[in-house]
Amino acid sequence: MTNSTLLQINKDDVRLGMFVHGFGAQWLRSPFAASQFKLTRPAELEALRESSVTTLVIDLSKGIGPTSSTAPLPRPRESSTSTSAEAALTKATGMVRSIFSNAASSMCIDRQQVDSVVDVVDQLLHTRPASVLNLTKLKTKDEISFQHSVAVCALVGLFARHLKLDSKVVRILSVGSLLHDIGKIRIPTAILTKTDKLTAHEMAVMQTHPSEGHAMLARTKGLPEIVGEMCLRHHEKLDGSGYPDGLKGQQIGAAARIVAICDVFDALTSIRPYKKGLTPEAAAEMMGSWDGHFDRALLKQFFDCMGLRWPSDPAQTRQITDEMGISTQADLNNF
Repeated sequence: MTNSTLLQINKDDVRLGMFVHGFGAQWLRSPFAASQFKLTRPAELEALRESSVTTLVIDLSKGIGPTSSTAPLPRPRESSTSTSAEAALTKATGMVRSIFSNAASSMCIDRQQVDSVVDVVDQLLHTRPASVLNLTKLKTKDEISFQHSVAVCALVGLFARHLKLDSKVVRILSVGSLLHDIGKIRIPTAILTKTDKLTAHEMAVMQTHPSEGHAMLARTKGLPEIVGEMCLRHHEKLDGSGYPDGLKGQQIGAAARIVAICDVFDALTSIRPYKKGLTPEAAAEMMGSWDGHFDRALLKQFFDCMGLRWPSDPAQTRQITDEMGISTQADLNNF
């Protein structure tokens, strides 16, 4: 390491009083929301012991170093990350189902329910951020749309923290990502659940969901304007080939660019009626190969946040695409 005050140590050598500088490529496995902090509480040691982190970097200039007399870490609790993630997903999914159902009848959003879901997701991100990947996998056929909203909310929250955005901004982005697909309640179920490729007419109907959702959010008092923008613009692409308005480049705001990345990542890694789910690595390969779709700088930051490498093998990406039966990016528009 170039900085002489930084030292990489094994997880078993950690003790209270150390300053954690980072977890390197294992950041997503960390049980902590922050990447740099001083270990001061036994509960933090316990959380670290439970995690799948194997090594970490400490800063000797800001905290103590390792010693041969390091005290043993507390025994881990019996609860598992996957169980906690599944319980959180079940709880949040039920609340999202209620939000969508109420919106379908009243055409407006229950802000209190929205805040409750974001609170559940925030709690999960603060205690077990590594479990976010489980949220992208733990989906059932009957709950896909609701669970997708929760998973995208979690991904956006995790990514926004990685970007070191202000906590108030993180909150707004979380709300916007939870509601980004609210317009789908106006789309016929037969189109939403169709297993074959959509016809041109069906695709045109599907592509109305951002505008439908934006109109609904505009009628809801107290929602920041950026929430509506995330809903309206999450299918726009930097090259102008997206919808509903074919915006290009800087016409698309940063919030919409962020939710677009997380939306597609969750869609690719999830099982849908018309496709099997990809591994996060395969999803990264595919997303990185799409010129003109995403903000490339943000996409690289997202891969770093998720511990994924930047794609380097176009042939492998083409093979993944062929195996999924996806011929063009247009085939992904019904995500």
